[in-house]
Amino acid sequence: MHTSTDAPPWQQAFRRHFPITAEKIYACQAYCSPMAPRVSQAMQHFFNHLSLARADKPEWLAAAEGVRTQVARLIGGRSRDIAFTKNTTEGLNIVAQGFPWQPGDNLVIDDQEHPVNAVPWLHLRARGVEVRVARTEERRVTLDALWSQVDARTRLIAVSYVQYSTGVRADIEALARRCREQGIHLVVDGIQAVGLLPIDVEGWGISALSCGAYKALHGPLGLGFLYVAPALLAQLRPAHSGPSFATRIDKREQGWQLKSASGDARVLEGGNINYPGVYGLAQALLMIEEARVENLAPWTLALAARLDAGLRAQGFEILSSVHPGENSSIVCIRHPQAFALRKYLYSQGNLLDTGSIRFSMGGYNTPEEMDAILKITERFMADAPLRRQLMLPTAATAYAR
Repeated sequence: MHTSTDAPPWQQAFRRHFPITAEKIYACQAYCSPMAPRVSQAMQHFFNHLSLARADKPEWLAAAEGVRTQVARLIGGRSRDIAFTKNTTEGLNIVAQGFPWQPGDNLVIDDQEHPVNAVPWLHLRARGVEVRVARTEERRVTLDALWSQVDARTRLIAVSYVQYSTGVRADIEALARRCREQGIHLVVDGIQAVGLLPIDVEGWGISALSCGAYKALHGPLGLGFLYVAPALLAQLRPAHSGPSFATRIDKREQGWQLKSASGDARVLEGGNINYPGVYGLAQALLMIEEARVENLAPWTLALAARLDAGLRAQGFEILSSVHPGENSSIVCIRHPQAFALRKYLYSQGNLLDTGSIRFSMGGYNTPEEMDAILKITERFMADAPLRRQLMLPTAATAYAR
């Protein structure tokens, strides 16, 4: 369905990982990636071994270390700076609760953040930390907007690489540079970007990056990672702790002594991690490595630009940014009859977010799919009787194609 004969070989190979593309236009990457069979099969392999009573813990641990290395390679960091988490939220909470806040300290977020990158920080007000919310103009999260809230007591800035509700991309590299110059830690929510857009946590100077696996990484739910730069890790006190590669009990000394490896982010983990998810994520990361982010980024950005331009020409209000460098693979629109438009798109074999009109593309999408979406939206805008019918709660789903 809507395959591209002119697509480069890497894209055709990547698209074949996702059978859903033969049936529907999947423009819902920012909500949840479709799971490739090789990902689910890897997880099933893990469970098959358990069903045969093969609880091979050393193998699981070795697999986790391999995936830790894959993650580090993808984001430009070191494997010893990566801790596995349940999700983005847990990673952000590890930083928020583990940081050595002092009376009078403040941190800065912005008014476009997803609750995942707001609640952990707002919760710190109960501990006396001042949380400042930068107001944005035109929903653009800019360096100037964030820096308007910074003063000598600012310890941390938390921002998303790509905003969930608009697709606006922050200039993380420039922001990290400014933070580094001022001795401020930059914490990034990367779930809408890592795997689709380039990132270099060490080269850019990011202090922490938290990311779940189930969106742009094409991995499973229930698994994520936290990158922590050595300078920040040295300051963090784990909010919870348990045995791990980096934390053990030395029973040779009377009273026992807790030993933690210095400079190893695994001290932030405790107990078993999501090993089935690790097996799945290993395959998802291999898919990304085979396609290469340097291919995925321009491909998905071009798809979004094609859709964005077409929707603007049709008269839709676009929430995404038109400023250079602020675009992403997400295109968000506003319409007074959004309920009807959503229903119509679904009926024509399009999958998109249920909470808003948000199109989000992955490497499996094609230019022909963008054009197919635009044909549907064009008819919607031109056909007033169709819009009225769609607004009825009992309207049938078999609308003319």
